[in-house]
Amino acid sequence: MSVLKSFIAGQWVGEKAAKALPSAINGDIVAHTHDDTLDFRKAVEYGRKVGGKNLMAMDFQERALALKAMAMYLQEHKKELYALSMHTGSSKADNGIDIDGGFGTLFSYASMGRRELPSGNVVHEGPVTPLGKNNHFAGTHILVPRGG
Repeated sequence: MSVLKSFIAGQWVGEKAAKALPSAINGDIVAHTHDDTLDFRKAVEYGRKVGGKNLMAMDFQERALALKAMAMYLQEHKKELYALSMHTGSSKADNGIDIDGGFGTLFSYASMGRRELPSGNVVHEGPVTPLGKNNHFAGTHILVPRGG
């Protein structure tokens, strides 16, 4: 029986089986949780130092393509996801909202990113606003990724 692992700080953890997870349909064991203690401090640190850094290195178009790739990967495993979801006791229609709806959401955000965001990591927001008594200055807003 499979043990559900956790991806923490760049590695999969969880070898030893802990709690059994029974099917809501027939009571058979579907999987087990793992017995490892998760180091959330390490996970947050990894997210800030490695994950965030890698994400910041990507421009908006690359991020949109990453979302699309994730949606495509999940969609390729649709049959497996539906088979597992049946053990929750919910209907195929309910599972479809979660599974296909999740794909649709990822595809939508990927498409919006590709269509509506520029290349690079700077978004110009709003019109130029004249400033100063004689409009010798102007200001505008830009949106950029936060460093932290």
